[in-house]
Amino acid sequence: MKNLLVLSLTLFVLTTPGCASSKYNLPALAGMNISDLESAKDKGLAKTFNMPLNTAFDETLNILKAEQLTVFRSSKKKGYIIAMGFKEQVDTTRVGIFFETISADKTKITISCLSLTALPKAEKIVFGGLSKASL
Repeated sequence: MKNLLVLSLTLFVLTTPGCASSKYNLPALAGMNISDLESAKDKGLAKTFNMPLNTAFDETLNILKAEQLTVFRSSKKKGYIIAMGFKEQVDTTRVGIFFETISADKTKITISCLSLTALPKAEKIVFGGLSKASL
């Protein structure tokens, strides 16, 4: 119980800016911030699939699981999956997969990554798997 109290107090102190504002926030400190991947979307790879967003999202999760990749974070509501564990990449290389509804039966998927070598690997796995699923 004492450890939990100390941990809670420590987190509170670290995340409360006090009188001065801080440029750091808890997600950034924990490595869970995805704004860098969102910013890289314009340099990413995009493709539209003939399936609703819910189906595309669920199929993508199944593809990642079948490839034994780690889903680091995901939110169907916000339309993203962050995956890691691509072969021949550093274990912490994150790939962002972003979903955008085009119409009731069309979804645009954009893959972004700060690593130029991981991006084509992710494209082959995700887009290749979704192309098979949409047939």
